[in-house]
Amino acid sequence: PIEKEPLHAELLEVFDDKNRIPTVSVRGDFLYNFWQDEDHVKGIWRRTTWEEYKKKDPEWETVLDIDALAEKEGKSWVYKGARFLCYGPGEYRRADRCLISLSEGGTDACEVREFDAMEKKWVTENPFYIPNSKHTVCWVDRDTLWVGYDYGEGTMSPSGYPLTTRKWSRGTKLEDATEIFRGEPTDVSAGGSFYYDKDEKYAMFYRMATFNDIEYYYWFEGDKDLTKVKWIASSCRIQTFKKKVLIMPKEVWSFGGKVYKAGSLLSCDFETFVKEGHLDAVFLGAGARTVGEEPKCDIQILYEPANDRCAYEGATDSRDYLYVSSLENLQSKITVYRFDDATNAFILEGAHEAENCQTFSVGGAEPNSTNALFASSSGFLNPSTYLYNEVGGLKGIKNAQSLKSSSSWFDSEGMSVTLNEATSKDGTKVPYFLVRAKGNDENSGPKPTVLNGYGGFRINSLPSYSGSTGKAFLNHGMNFALACIRGGGEFGPEWSDCAKKENRWKSFEDFNAVAEDLVKVGATTPKQLGCIGGSNGGLLTGAMATHFPESFGAIVSQCPLLDMERYVYLTSGSSWINEYGDPRIENMKPKILAWSPYHQISERSVANMPPTLFTCSTADDRVHPSHARRFVEKAHKVAKDEAKAKETILYHEMTEGGHAGAADNKNRAKIKTIEYTFLRTKLCNAQP
Repeated sequence: PIEKEPLHAELLEVFDDKNRIPTVSVRGDFLYNFWQDEDHVKGIWRRTTWEEYKKKDPEWETVLDIDALAEKEGKSWVYKGARFLCYGPGEYRRADRCLISLSEGGTDACEVREFDAMEKKWVTENPFYIPNSKHTVCWVDRDTLWVGYDYGEGTMSPSGYPLTTRKWSRGTKLEDATEIFRGEPTDVSAGGSFYYDKDEKYAMFYRMATFNDIEYYYWFEGDKDLTKVKWIASSCRIQTFKKKVLIMPKEVWSFGGKVYKAGSLLSCDFETFVKEGHLDAVFLGAGARTVGEEPKCDIQILYEPANDRCAYEGATDSRDYLYVSSLENLQSKITVYRFDDATNAFILEGAHEAENCQTFSVGGAEPNSTNALFASSSGFLNPSTYLYNEVGGLKGIKNAQSLKSSSSWFDSEGMSVTLNEATSKDGTKVPYFLVRAKGNDENSGPKPTVLNGYGGFRINSLPSYSGSTGKAFLNHGMNFALACIRGGGEFGPEWSDCAKKENRWKSFEDFNAVAEDLVKVGATTPKQLGCIGGSNGGLLTGAMATHFPESFGAIVSQCPLLDMERYVYLTSGSSWINEYGDPRIENMKPKILAWSPYHQISERSVANMPPTLFTCSTADDRVHPSHARRFVEKAHKVAKDEAKAKETILYHEMTEGGHAGAADNKNRAKIKTIEYTFLRTKLCNAQP
């Protein structure tokens, strides 16, 4: 049994470590944390006080025991989070009612129950309850929710997400809630969000036409109808800070006679922009203002990329500060602004840059009421650190004190991390991180190496500390590499967008270029090189098995998309058309199938395929497990030597875990042991 493997015990020790960082959410007088270990397999939702949390071993109070709940109700519950009611100005520290999301087996679909955190029990008098579903929900007040739910025909999108928002009052039936917003039938999803931002009340709605195209609407108190947020491209994203709107254009944006770079962060007055933006939107020909007249919207540039190796990552805040996160040639940078109420503008305080090959992030502990901040840092060889400061701002970052640090799971002495570049087929320089194990250097000869990547949905691949990677690979003299390929967000929107749809090839070519460069620099050989990736990364590694089999000695594809002709019909697949393209369109279909891993399966491709393991979960309702099931079945069927194919192309399916692959630490250790043992066995036994 896999549980008897020494690696299983080592990984379970990492996952169950009682000294790992208990990250928290501050609600009222308490700090809340969800925790799993050997004594709490499904986990406990618990809390402590500030005074206790600052101690090395805090005392925790259990609020909700998921193991006990699962045993009592006879269901395999997976905790999916809690949404607290915000009572608004003057009552930010009041935190009693919340909505608890529970998933059976780890699916994306959840049921929602109302919970009294102060009493530590379910609300029984006219409680809010949403049956198991893919839904949207937010609090408006103690007796009102906005809910997106499957109310019948026309209320769910082709992707399986809600298209309507209804106002649901306590004591009434969910199906009788009043509809207040509806998207279009072809949308990926549509919904609403009600929240307070530093005493400002926001009632926002959105239509997500595609995964990347969103229209925003706002309800001004007293108005009968919603006001559409115009003058921005559908690829733009917005968020708020007090009375300001923060605008993130993903494309070059012309407004008010000025041109703003793609990947910038801009700020202006929210109400002015929404109500009077048409006076500045001369590029649309809508109500052009008189030449020489000052623009209505005073736009402030908070960030713009200096070059094509820079990217905006996101913005977090506290009561008076805005923290703008960016990557400057893959180096984490936090630019800090203080908001000045007198001038109604952001004042630059300065910036903090992370150490080389480490990541750094900042967020407000209680953004509506204090300037306290949490910060975290991590690196391949640097255990994660969780820091805190009450003051906030740049001074707070510089003087933040370490609250918690994760355990060190391997001796990093003698190991090294470098940032390298490979050259892709079209000449593009593709960066990758290489972590060499102790004793491995430029002169030590090739060693077994595992390459990881993702390359999609503008998601970044960045350094982080992994005890499991260290235990499984680095401790055994193996190297680890992380590729930052096109499709990801490491260098901004263009870096991502150029590898979409029929151009997905570019992601695959980038990853293969990194594989070839690892061989070129002497770190490994093709037979000693393995790759691993999950979800979109599973598509990536599946493509390596069919398109570039000669570059690898072993491949692991986790929860993958593989059949790119039928993906639009499976679970949430149609929501990703903007990323992968639509195979139902006649002239696009052959271009997509040209790179679709499933459609490359043939007697010849199976014969050339290196040892490959596919893993997934029965409970995955995001990427259907049939992708991996059918790939393996087809590969075995078309093989000239079926017996050999069954030994080379392997499959393992977990029953629970959803798209995460596992729902608890025992199963995480199990699936990781299966995957990592497969890679270690194939790569370490390979001849250079």
